[in-house]
Amino acid sequence: MFRYKALYLSLVLALIPQGLSATPHNSKRACSAGVDTANPVISFLDYQALSDAAVAAVAYLDEFHSSGKPVAGKALQCDRIRVRKEWRTLTRQEQKAYIKAEKCLRSTPDPGLVTGGNSSTKYTFSDGLTNAHATGFGRYHAGPKFLPWHRWLVWMHGYSMEQLCGYTGPVPYWDYTIDAGLHVYKAPVFSTDAEVGFGDGGSVPINELGGRAGGFIVDNGAFAKIRPNLPLPHYLVRNFTPDALYNPNNQYGIGLSDTYNRPARNRVLNATDFWQFETMIDGLDDPQFRSIHNSVHYMIGGDGQSFNFLDGTPWGGKQVFGANDPLFFLHHANVDHVWWEWQNKQKAYQYDFRGGEGAPDNNCDYLPLNTLGPDVPVGLALKTEWYPQCYTYAK
Repeated sequence: MFRYKALYLSLVLALIPQGLSATPHNSKRACSAGVDTANPVISFLDYQALSDAAVAAVAYLDEFHSSGKPVAGKALQCDRIRVRKEWRTLTRQEQKAYIKAEKCLRSTPDPGLVTGGNSSTKYTFSDGLTNAHATGFGRYHAGPKFLPWHRWLVWMHGYSMEQLCGYTGPVPYWDYTIDAGLHVYKAPVFSTDAEVGFGDGGSVPINELGGRAGGFIVDNGAFAKIRPNLPLPHYLVRNFTPDALYNPNNQYGIGLSDTYNRPARNRVLNATDFWQFETMIDGLDDPQFRSIHNSVHYMIGGDGQSFNFLDGTPWGGKQVFGANDPLFFLHHANVDHVWWEWQNKQKAYQYDFRGGEGAPDNNCDYLPLNTLGPDVPVGLALKTEWYPQCYTYAK
């Protein structure tokens, strides 16, 4: 069996009930809503404010589901709403500023986010974000928590740029539905421009981690020859054709385009409840789990693919390090953008959160953020215009 399929299927079977129908999300079980403020690892986060916002969010959602007339508490109010934009709409100066901030995170010392690492390795804040995504990844992949958990991670990445690196520009996303097709690898993000390009697929083959972790060094663009530290220090690699399944007739990437192009996006946006939306955007209804989310990981390959990339290594099936690739955050910002669009189609969609038939998933469930601040209830991540996330998307 195709290895990625086998691993992802094991996650699906273990974590979620089968079927596309869903149970209501507004169960009456007790919900404490608060967060643990006892261990403030990240100095620029206001842990008490996060706790207050969590309580306010759950109270708002309870009132929404009972009376339909909730009032957002002061703890959810934002000082300003930031606007996210598609990468190619940023000016060159904005792109340069974003790249500079990304590089800053990759040189800022880790404050203690990496756990269980090598004591001789000088980890960075960027490594910390990658580690948070890698640790216990089965708890927030291939299931209801996938979307809110990654929404929080992408927000933390952008907010960290603000707080640690002085970045004031928009958080970008990459709308690959524009590029899907024969020329997908000519998308602006794959530019080899040393100031604003994320680099292409490279030309120098290498395998520093063993197993199937081979690929091509990203040796051009603004991130040429960077060396992420997880799971061990190595060159960032990509592999635009990781498996023959994704490369029919040697047409690089084309075998996947119909699962992340505009029609695929429109199909996902026609979902009628959260669980159906999650099922489609995460490929849980596709035999090979191809989807807007997964197919772009497949298409990039290397570090950015994670699962299949680490097959045959000590980390295979246990951890994923996709956030090593700076494109990870533009990709997941786009996944979040599609979810945001769907949420804004109807008011009921905005606050919808549920699992498959019989699943107990609820907006009181906590997102296991590992070391990225305190665990927060799902409810706090359902509306991007609430504190602390405070953002929207350009229309």
